[in-house]
Amino acid sequence: MALNCDVLVVGAGPAGSSAARAAAEAGAHTILIDKKKEIGVPVQCGEGFGSYLVPFLPFKIPQELLIWKLNEISLWADGITIARTGSLWTTYMVNRNDFDTWLAKMAENRGAQLLTNTELINVKIKNDYTVTEATVKTLEGEKQIKPRVVIAADGVDSTVLKLLGFKIDKRTTCGKVLSFEMDNLRLSKPNSFQAFLGDFAPGVYAYILPKSATTANVGAGTIMPEKKVKRCYEEFLELPQVKKQLRNGVVIGDKSGWAPIRYFTDKWVYGNVLLVGDVANQNIKPFVEGILPGIICSDIAGKTASDFIRGKGSLGTYPNRVKNKLGTFFLESDQLTPLLYELGASSDIKEHLLRLCLFANIVSMKQLERLKREDDAAAIKEIVEEWNRSKIRQPLTDILEQLSFLYLRIKHKS
Repeated sequence: MALNCDVLVVGAGPAGSSAARAAAEAGAHTILIDKKKEIGVPVQCGEGFGSYLVPFLPFKIPQELLIWKLNEISLWADGITIARTGSLWTTYMVNRNDFDTWLAKMAENRGAQLLTNTELINVKIKNDYTVTEATVKTLEGEKQIKPRVVIAADGVDSTVLKLLGFKIDKRTTCGKVLSFEMDNLRLSKPNSFQAFLGDFAPGVYAYILPKSATTANVGAGTIMPEKKVKRCYEEFLELPQVKKQLRNGVVIGDKSGWAPIRYFTDKWVYGNVLLVGDVANQNIKPFVEGILPGIICSDIAGKTASDFIRGKGSLGTYPNRVKNKLGTFFLESDQLTPLLYELGASSDIKEHLLRLCLFANIVSMKQLERLKREDDAAAIKEIVEEWNRSKIRQPLTDILEQLSFLYLRIKHKS
């Protein structure tokens, strides 16, 4: 006998649990499924998120889950380092196992039914992508679920998209990241998010993300298929300032995976299916930050689904509701994406320096377009060095950023 529900959420990561919590809290009969036995395992993530997005969250994160605070982002390229500080550059680190478990438990506490060891294997679909029935595989055998709305939160290998007939080519839409949690480190900056740009990370970046004074997630990513990520990672480890910090390091966990860079589909709504999180490419570039954007967008998806169930709105309003809340961030992110591919395709030192300007946000998009036409890398290097020398201009830049962020918060609350 089939299970009937208002909302079926596929995938119990941060996005899926957030969607299930919102839908259930709003009164929708919600089922949240995940094919894994344990929530949060395995972790494929750097496990950090920017504090600038915290005010947009629909709930407060318990202090004990924020295990380490990074009050600086330090960016390196071709021997030059730029350090950015302030609230817009502050990063909180979490243990995703604990964080994801907490989110799933919160969804359960709001009334969602959580089913682990439950894998989506088939769907019945009407011509307009409307899912009328889902078949799941459990330890007790196959079962059918009849949902009124499906929320796809099952990541870059989305079964939902595949069953709807979409073909996903991760090599052209995602960045491949090789990442490991390491212990026994001698970190030069335990409270700094260290990002490295160069040939070893074409299009993306390599990083040291401290989780304590002696532990960190260390990784390198690439969006260029011809550049093998293992070779990228090995080249990154040979940088003198990296080698010194990791010399006695011990690997205690593998957190490698894929990070969405381009969109898999043209829309976020197909029939009665809403896409959230990595499936919808809901992350913010250039750092490909997806934890909090996924949670915020999924909260909107869950509420939109519940409104639809109660006859108070259309599922088609979901993208606009996201736009009203995070539209500015996603618009800038989408503008950066083609630049990441264009600059990442070159091994010219000039391109690495341009990415440094881009990541550190010390030039506008218009200025960057002009700098791309410079033939000499030294001219770009001088701009970066001048920015570092200017102790008067830097506080003003931070003030303008703070005012811009304050405007976004006021607009959001209104």
